[in-house]
Amino acid sequence: MTGLSYACYPATEKKGQIEFGIIYGGIALVALCTARLFPLCSVLPACAVKGITGIPCPTCGSTRAIVHLAQGDIAAALLMNPLVSACVLGACLYFIYSLITLKPGIPRFTVVISERERMVLQVGIVVALVVNWMYLIATL
Repeated sequence: MTGLSYACYPATEKKGQIEFGIIYGGIALVALCTARLFPLCSVLPACAVKGITGIPCPTCGSTRAIVHLAQGDIAAALLMNPLVSACVLGACLYFIYSLITLKPGIPRFTVVISERERMVLQVGIVVALVVNWMYLIATL
């Protein structure tokens, strides 16, 4: 198969499938609610990796980014950790989309990719992680 293929399935045809949008989006929403209701930055310890090496770990700033997102400050969250902020926002949007498509009769769009495209996507994810880490090293 070459190129991306798009398919549209009614929600009723996916019986027995795990709804990852509900799971990941639910986790993101619980994290945002927790960050909104509890003083996480004052309770959680500072990054041990950065404390020992002086270099931030790839997830440095994630808690602060989620706290900023929970307070509605998207710009500050993106400055703290762009990748985590984008993933949390994406998971929340996917959660909403998944809730909407749970209703019977509403079509669900699915992207089918080839093995080559899958490999390119995996390389892209690794590049995004490395670029995000380089950003954190330069800014934190």
